[in-house]
Amino acid sequence: MTSDSLPMDCKACGKQIAVKAKSCPHCGAKRFRFRALKWIGGGFIGLIIVSAALAPEKSERQAVSVVASKAAAVPLPTKQTTFISAIADYSKRFNAASNELQQSALRDQRRAAILAALGPQLEADGWVGTLRKLETNGDGKAIVTVRLAPDVDILTWNNALSDALHSTMIEKGTPLYAALMNMAVRDKVKVSGIFIRADLDGIFENSMTIKGAMTTPEFLFRFNNISKQ
Repeated sequence: MTSDSLPMDCKACGKQIAVKAKSCPHCGAKRFRFRALKWIGGGFIGLIIVSAALAPEKSERQAVSVVASKAAAVPLPTKQTTFISAIADYSKRFNAASNELQQSALRDQRRAAILAALGPQLEADGWVGTLRKLETNGDGKAIVTVRLAPDVDILTWNNALSDALHSTMIEKGTPLYAALMNMAVRDKVKVSGIFIRADLDGIFENSMTIKGAMTTPEFLFRFNNISKQ
């Protein structure tokens, strides 16, 4: 340690003075031995106060992050994973195709991949998604869209005329309708049901263009169960 009897340079005139001197005997300048320590100490205390104030907010953000990570980590049913992977794969291939002939051939190939993923009964059991649309038509029948993955939806028809053949809209008075009454858009849901068979894509796809069908498909679906996760 440095002794108080040792000399040091005056900050004002540069001449040597004792470390313990309160002022320079040569020029009279006062020494502020503790000013720097006061600033450092004050800054340290301020940092502690700010950190304490932000701690609850930080903890809350961490908690939200943990919950989100757990939600994202929920495993999907194997059949759903295979189905989504096939859709994503052919979407990329479609966008990379050089001409419409290649695109048409890719649609045929995707049809085979979809049917292989779903199996002969075209069933989905316990698939996980997000409720994207929950509305009614003029008769009060429920219109539902569930997002399975980015740009992949399953849905009912949105009007009675189109639905006359497929009966996908959900009737009032049914248990499924009652369950939907307690749900809201953006709810995480688990669904079961059956896809509607069709020649072009293997299952009925509702887009107006081939690009929509291949890159942002909307598959017609007859729901038989929907529950919140």
